[in-house]
Amino acid sequence: MNVIKEFRRSTPAITDKAAAAARARLMTAIHEQEAAEKPAVARARRFGWRVAMAAALALAVGGTTMALRDQPSLAPVASVAELGERAARAAENDPTPAPDPTQWFYTRELQLTGVEGDVDRDHRGIWERWTSVDGKRSAWYQDGKLMFQGSAVMDPAELAKPPVTPAEVIARIEAAVLDEDRRGPQELNGHVPPVMLLMEITQLMTDQWLAPDVRAALFRALPTIKGITVTQDVPVADGRRGVAFSLTDVEARSYLIVDPETFRYLGTNSTRLKDRTYEWADGRKETFKAGTVGLTAQLEATIVNQPGQRP
Repeated sequence: MNVIKEFRRSTPAITDKAAAAARARLMTAIHEQEAAEKPAVARARRFGWRVAMAAALALAVGGTTMALRDQPSLAPVASVAELGERAARAAENDPTPAPDPTQWFYTRELQLTGVEGDVDRDHRGIWERWTSVDGKRSAWYQDGKLMFQGSAVMDPAELAKPPVTPAEVIARIEAAVLDEDRRGPQELNGHVPPVMLLMEITQLMTDQWLAPDVRAALFRALPTIKGITVTQDVPVADGRRGVAFSLTDVEARSYLIVDPETFRYLGTNSTRLKDRTYEWADGRKETFKAGTVGLTAQLEATIVNQPGQRP
């Protein structure tokens, strides 16, 4: 058993073209050392499948290149704690009214993968997703048909239970991951590594509507995760540049990026630092080289009345 098989266990059958796309997207999600060296654990069932499904079912990869637009130098943020606080305040001051529980959260994301320093090998595609505000269902288009699945996003109501503090939201995420692990192969030994926490927070920010106080608590929690630092002027997939919560481990360098002026979530950026070979579900093996990069950019995030509806 291996990482890819575990990711695909809870996803529908996919085409060869979609499978190729999945390989690109998975690069940004499976770099954590513990997961790469062992069979995937509970997050593959509860959390990790979201990344695999997003790529496997909706990313149309082409041979086009993506040039990053030049932008003026950005005003630096002094520390990761300051970044967390500014992003949290922006979340708290968001004037968007709370949605009805029956509505859906629509997101459209640009995904770009390639090789560092070699834009001619870049590939890009668009991924659209609808997640119910209550977190119980998700939807996406596959071959022109709207598909549904019970959502694996952590229950937003659970995150919103008072007290909503940075320590509490981290504790609840860790508890959910460890609960799944205890019912699975029990490989985490009661410890959720920092890179996994960053991945879970990133996926929540990307996929799920979150109440302003929950989003603020997550931003304030990020600086408390061991190894998280601030990095200036980091690009996302559509050429915008932002300030990032960054984490480097032996496998990869990862960034969760926010706008330097509004401090709203922009996207992600990840660079593999170490070669790694994976075995796919069909038995083929593929090696991802150090220097492989994956970027995303959130192009739209809004509330709609039903799945499949676009703004």
